[in-house]
Amino acid sequence: MKEKVKVAVIDTGIDKNHKYLKDNIIGGIAFESKDDYILVSNNYEDENGHGTLCTSIIKKEFENVEFFVVKALNNLGRTNIQVLEEALKYLLNIDIKILNLSLSVMESELVQELYEICEELNIQDKIIVCSVANGFECSYPAKFNNVIGVKGFILENENAFWYNKDYDIQCVIDNNSYLRCDLNNSYKLFGKCNSQAAAKLTGVIASILYENPSAKLVDLNVELEKFAIRNYWTNKDLEKSKRYPKLKSYENNINQDILKDVVDVIREVLSIDKDNEELYKCSLFNHYIGLNEDNCFEVIKKLEEKFELSLDYMNISRYDFASIYTLTEFVENNLNNGGRIV
Repeated sequence: MKEKVKVAVIDTGIDKNHKYLKDNIIGGIAFESKDDYILVSNNYEDENGHGTLCTSIIKKEFENVEFFVVKALNNLGRTNIQVLEEALKYLLNIDIKILNLSLSVMESELVQELYEICEELNIQDKIIVCSVANGFECSYPAKFNNVIGVKGFILENENAFWYNKDYDIQCVIDNNSYLRCDLNNSYKLFGKCNSQAAAKLTGVIASILYENPSAKLVDLNVELEKFAIRNYWTNKDLEKSKRYPKLKSYENNINQDILKDVVDVIREVLSIDKDNEELYKCSLFNHYIGLNEDNCFEVIKKLEEKFELSLDYMNISRYDFASIYTLTEFVENNLNNGGRIV
């Protein structure tokens, strides 16, 4: 039997008791800065949610993984370069194959030692995947030549990615939002950010390393360029890359009884007055309606209760919530499939 791929997730920690993740956790450690000292403990419980979200993306992309959790960001999702350096140094002596990082340093004059630590990890054939800072063209360590830098964008399809080993940020990967694991065994809609993109690529890389455990960064570059939809692109190509959900999914063919019940659920969860007809006319994420990434899961739980469904939360996309019609179609499809997404 093949060994699972060991992934270190350097983030805000993890919900150790989350049903979706708990059996994949093999250990962890926490680093924090206090009064100019770096404190180390075994309290890697997530107090923010970001680490739990990113870890669940990796597993969703490829299930045969084991996670070593490194809590290096606090409950506000912040850290400093000294904490990051100590966390990475620690991983020099841990049996892992991939490091997933969702953090960034902007000041280039501060990163020489950080680069050297990443190079030591690279010499050990440990693959470092790091998101670029949201809203920026580059950041560190994503820009290092011994790190795979990643950013997210809406591409040709949800499995698409572009890759060029010679670019400063080598990978652009589709980052449509999905329900992902949140604190307290819950879920929330998460995506359209570079953290999600890096975690998704980490899962892709884990699937490659599962088949070829001895692969080095140079080998991965070849494989990823081979599987990528594009190997060359410009910012103009990104600007032109769009994909839109269907706000009205053949509304004349929608089951009206199901539609009525779905509308009732939306009105209840979002406290929408019965005379408000806006939810028939626009996206549910419109500010007149009030759906957002935090309350989507509450809607799903109410739909499960109303229709006696048991849903696979990790397969539920932002596009399923695009309009009252797409959400009704989602419910109808699941009723037809015996209550689960296929």
